[in-house]
Amino acid sequence: MGFNKRVLKKEGILLNLENIMNYLDSDAVYLTDEFSREVYRMFNSGKSKEEIINFIKEFKNDDIF
Repeated sequence: MGFNKRVLKKEGILLNLENIMNYLDSDAVYLTDEFSREVYRMFNSGKSKEEIINFIKEFKNDDIF
């Protein structure tokens, strides 16, 4: 049994949209920016893949995140 850790950042999330649920599923997560924090919060609170992808597409070019 291994321990899976991942560093999440906006660029990595955008590159892994097809497998976003597997990409976010990890034992330990380091969040590097506000965008990845919000995406991970959505995943952790049980949002669907469609809801998460819609959020990502809506805010991927937003400078706030």
